[in-house]
Amino acid sequence: MFASAARPPAASPEEARYRAVFRRLHARHPRCAADEWLDTPCRDASGDPVTPIVWSRRNGPWRRVPVLWIGAAPGNDGGRGSGGLGSHGTRIPFGGDVAGANLDVLLASIGLTRDDTFIAAALNSLPRKGGGEPRVTELALPAGGFADSLAALRATLLASGSRLVVALGNVALKACVAAAARDDPTRPVRLPGMARLEAAGFRRGAARTWPDGRDGRVPPVSRGFRDTWERTWDGDLPRLLWLMHPSAQNMSPHAGPETVFHRRMVATRGALVDAARALGLGGAPRGGARSGWRAGAGRSVYDTAEWTERVGPRHEPLVELWRRKGVGGVAVTPRPAAAPA
Repeated sequence: MFASAARPPAASPEEARYRAVFRRLHARHPRCAADEWLDTPCRDASGDPVTPIVWSRRNGPWRRVPVLWIGAAPGNDGGRGSGGLGSHGTRIPFGGDVAGANLDVLLASIGLTRDDTFIAAALNSLPRKGGGEPRVTELALPAGGFADSLAALRATLLASGSRLVVALGNVALKACVAAAARDDPTRPVRLPGMARLEAAGFRRGAARTWPDGRDGRVPPVSRGFRDTWERTWDGDLPRLLWLMHPSAQNMSPHAGPETVFHRRMVATRGALVDAARALGLGGAPRGGARSGWRAGAGRSVYDTAEWTERVGPRHEPLVELWRRKGVGGVAVTPRPAAAPA
């Protein structure tokens, strides 16, 4: 609720941190400063359309969240930057493709919706080749007012205050580790290799602490990152969970229960549930209406035209396929619980 019709209440420190990241990422899109929901596509200072930066209130609430999800880059739904689905068209991360529907199943498995969590990526715009994983050279390019995408990711990690960071895929894991290890944005962008990360003890599906540098294989969390986290959130760093990316190439709702594409989803879901349970996060798997959903929360990504007209209708039948196979049992678009009679 607004304190008056003329002026909204002052932003909380948590909201202000997200707003600072948003405005810096969209520094070259002046019209976005007054459009934090990205109701219209991003445009440059001349008013010409540009590839959208998929980082806004559509990614999740601007407050401390229990879980932060990091992908590689916005999905394209196979359109290579064309069409109405995919994050380039909806400005919703994991919005409109199989990976997005799979993520909805994972969210619901720990009792969360997109209103409870924040979703970002190593690169928050469509890769130049039109989709897929970003190259290191792309991550090294300026990201709005940030020196590069690792600097933007570092700011996102600190703004979220999450207790669990979920790295979806190898690129996301490497980017998270590199971002937290780097205080000086003038340093070259370098990502640790998977062989080094695995030698340092990273295992897919196992939540763990951030690298401390004792093994010398991967860079440790920087002093600046750790000090800022502890000063801001007065607590320990979040746990880091590396999961397989939920893309159609890895796990498919169309595949039979006997296939690896089904078993991968079951294993990924199980690892997430175990990590959340160990930290006391989330709740029971959600199905149908969720009691207290959006109570006092105001606007939701589920209210956007892109969700109601494109993303929700695309995700729902895919989630239903998982439900029929005994995975999920969720509703894509949560609805408020009915008011007491």
